Amino acid sequence: SWFFGYKLGITPIAGYCEAFSPPQGAACGGVVQWFYHMILPWITFAILFAALYVRMIRANVMETLNEDYVRTARAKGAPESRVMFKHVLRNAMLPVVTMLGMDIALGLGGAVFTESVYSLHGLGQTLVQSLSGDDLPTTQGIVVFGTLAIIVFNLIVDLLYAFIDPRIRLT
Repeated sequence: SWFFGYKLGITPIAGYCEAFSPPQGAACGGVVQWFYHMILPWITFAILFAALYVRMIRANVMETLNEDYVRTARAKGAPESRVMFKHVLRNAMLPVVTMLGMDIALGLGGAVFTESVYSLHGLGQTLVQSLSGDDLPTTQGIVVFGTLAIIVFNLIVDLLYAFIDPRIRLT
C-alpha cells in the first residue's frame, strides 16, 4: 500500500468505490473504479497463497513424474502433452485440491485482515465491528455463514476429487 500507493501513485492507498450503485455525488463509482481500488487487496491476498501452491504443485509433479504409470505411458508412445495432462497433472493436483479446500477457512480469516488494512467494507470488516460492539447476533450470523461456506467448499472438493481421479466413486 505504501510503496504502490504513496511512493509510485499507481494504486489508491485506502478506500472503496461501489461497483454498481455509487452513492449520489460520489467522486468514484463504476466497475472500472471498483477494479482499480481492488487490485492491491487482491494482490495482497493472492501472494499469501501463491508461493505455497506453486511449490506444492512443483513438488507433486516432480514426484509423479517418477511413477511407473508415467513411464509406462511414455513407453507406449503417448505424446508428452497427453502424459503430462492425463497422467501427471491429474494425480499431482489431488493434494492441491485438498489444500485449496482447507485454505477456504484461512481465506475467510485473511479477509478480516485485508479489509481492515485497506479500509474495505465487507464481511471481515462487519465481523470486526460486531465483535468490538458486542453485537452477538451479527457475529453469530457471520460465523454460521463461514461454517456453511466451509461445508459447501468441502463438498465441492469431494466432487472435484471424483472428477479428477476416476478411481473415486461417489455413492
